[in-house]
Amino acid sequence: MHINVNKLIKHGRAVFLAYDQGLEHGPRDLNGTNVDPKYIFDIALDGMYDAVIVQSGLAEKYYYSYYRDIPLVVKLNGKTRLTDNMPFSPTTCSVDRAVKLGAAAVGYTIYPGSPMEPQMFSEFAKIVEQAHDYGLPVMTWLYPRGPKIANELDTDITAYSARIGLELGADILKLKYNHDVEGLKWVVKCAGRAKVMISGGDKTDEHEFLKTATDVMKTGAAGIAVGRNIWQHDRPLALSKALRMIVHHNMSIDDALKLLEEESHKNGK
Repeated sequence: MHINVNKLIKHGRAVFLAYDQGLEHGPRDLNGTNVDPKYIFDIALDGMYDAVIVQSGLAEKYYYSYYRDIPLVVKLNGKTRLTDNMPFSPTTCSVDRAVKLGAAAVGYTIYPGSPMEPQMFSEFAKIVEQAHDYGLPVMTWLYPRGPKIANELDTDITAYSARIGLELGADILKLKYNHDVEGLKWVVKCAGRAKVMISGGDKTDEHEFLKTATDVMKTGAAGIAVGRNIWQHDRPLALSKALRMIVHHNMSIDDALKLLEEESHKNGK
C-alpha cells in the first residue's frame, strides 16, 4: 500500500500548524482572538502551511470551503489537564470518521514509559492498519512519561521514542527537542524512514523560536509542528513566512529576522 506522505511533506520538508491544545490545555492558552478556530484556519491558509492539526470536532465545524485547500491532520485521541490519571490519551475519533472529515493524515499520542503503554500500542496498531488501508499517513506524538522517565528530554529517551514510532509503523513523528543538535541528528537516524517533526512547544521570543528552527533543519528533521509560537504571536503571518523560509529554503536566522521585520512593517504591525 502506497502511503502518500508527500502530500504533507513536500520535498522532505514541512511546517504544520497545530491547534489541538484546546482539549489538552483548555482556554489558558487562548485569548479573545485565537479562541476562534476560524482565526487559526485563516493563518494556516494565508500562511501557506503544509497541514493544519485539529481534533475531530473542530474539523467537523470549521474545515470547509476554501479551508480544504489546507491538508488536514485529524487527531484521534486526547485528554484534559483536569485529572491526575496516569499518562494516557483515549481514542476520541475513528479513522473512518477522520476520512469522512477530509483528513489527509491522522494523528495519535503515545506516552512511552506510561503504565498504559500496552493499551496505547494496541490502539495504535489498529489505527496504523486502518489508516494505511486508506493510504493515509499516520502521525504520532511521542512524549515519554512515566515512573521510569526521569527526564523526558533526554536524548537517549527521545531517540528510543523515535525508534518506537518507526517500529510501530508511524510515518511522521512529532517529538520534543532539547536543543542538542548532535543529539537530534541521532534521533533522526533512529527514526529511519519515518519523518521527524519537532514540536514548537511553549511560547517563546521570536529570536529563540526561529533560531531553534534553523538548528532543527541542520539535523535532517523534516520540519516543525508549531502552535502557540504562531497563533499567540501578534504578527502570526509575518512569523509564519520567516519560519517557512527557514524550513523550506534554508534561510539563515539573521535573514529570517530581517524578513520578519520587513513583513511586519509591510502589514502595519
